[in-house]
Amino acid sequence: MDDSLITVKEVADYLKLKEQTVYLLARQNKIPSLKVGGSLRFKKSQIDNWLATTPKTSGQETRQRVLIVDDEDLVRETLKRMVEAHDIQTVAVSNGAQAVKAAQEESFRMVFLDLSMPGMNGVETLKALKDIDRDLVFVVVTGLTGEDDLFRSVLDHAPVSVVPKPFTMQQIGGVLSLYFEDVKEVNYAQAQM
Repeated sequence: MDDSLITVKEVADYLKLKEQTVYLLARQNKIPSLKVGGSLRFKKSQIDNWLATTPKTSGQETRQRVLIVDDEDLVRETLKRMVEAHDIQTVAVSNGAQAVKAAQEESFRMVFLDLSMPGMNGVETLKALKDIDRDLVFVVVTGLTGEDDLFRSVLDHAPVSVVPKPFTMQQIGGVLSLYFEDVKEVNYAQAQM
């Protein structure tokens, strides 16, 4: 049994993942890790055991999808095209109730979520989606600023990434590459959305 300690980079190389993904898995306690002198380290034997006991399910493919929730048709369709340009499947809906229904029927890895929507606002939608799947990653796409009460209240319910409106293909690609493996490279200079 190999009880040597290895670094994030070594784990990323060993598992053929990005270093950011290894950090995310460790932060979510999905991969065994420990802190040594303020740095993240891993026991090779624990990584091997984790690999051996992690179920290999076909459900992983279904988790490689994005749910887009925005009441503005143009924003919703633009986001959909941008995400799909990176070879990631999407489901796009126009309100919180449709988002909840979609999450009950399918599995998603990430949700792009507008805050200002009629009916269920973004905060209410986020809370309902968290009740369905605690592992969802939320990306708030908004024109609101940190001064807005709705913007501040979303931060009380879950960690979120924020992409300001108007957004660029590079911003969307950057967020996707943090949470998905093998994101298709897009030539941003040539991509017209």
